[in-house]
Amino acid sequence: MQTDTAIDIKMTKYTFAYGASKYFRQNVLNIRLCSFGEKKDPIGPQGYIDVQNTVDPDAVAKRVKYNSTMEIDWNKLSAADVDAEGQLKVFGLNSDVATGAGYEKLKSSKVQLASFAIDEGPLKTMLNQDADAARKYLANEGHDGRIVSEVIIALEQELAEHVATSTSVSFAAEGSSALKITAKGGKYNTQTMTLTPGTTFAYKLSKVKDWNKDKTVVLNLEADWKGMD
Repeated sequence: MQTDTAIDIKMTKYTFAYGASKYFRQNVLNIRLCSFGEKKDPIGPQGYIDVQNTVDPDAVAKRVKYNSTMEIDWNKLSAADVDAEGQLKVFGLNSDVATGAGYEKLKSSKVQLASFAIDEGPLKTMLNQDADAARKYLANEGHDGRIVSEVIIALEQELAEHVATSTSVSFAAEGSSALKITAKGGKYNTQTMTLTPGTTFAYKLSKVKDWNKDKTVVLNLEADWKGMD
């Protein structure tokens, strides 16, 4: 588990660029990990996913992983871009519910971002074995069908450090629409976060690259970053 530093960061109300990775930001209030739907304005400046539905969190919890924590200097970003879709939801210590935080609080609290994702191999397995509705939707939607394969969430500095140094980060379904993250063995013992609609800061999409002959089995997936077709 790691914290990334000294990375070039750019942000607009549509895009979060972290180094070479360009995430989507539009429509984040409706986005959860493994939401699927149609990509709108595919190569335009406002590209985003119009959510049809989200894969059951039980199937997601089996395959998601913690990637890394991203240190952000909010002073280098504009308030207008940061708050483009309303106040950012931020997770703190000893509460699994995120609360709203405006631009000034983000700066004073040294809020960081954390990445949680499903790699392409496990994502393919999930679509073929545990996510029939998503697979069928992507097959029918065709070229513009997408699924959210990575989400970025905001954590207060102490919680971000705890997650980055934890000996165990595990995941479980919380009801029918939420994903619970538990980080154990770090600086602050056990901490939990419940990802619900509205807690996503930015997201990455994936698309099906290859199907079998009758489009009933996903053979290959590929990443779809902001600005790609």
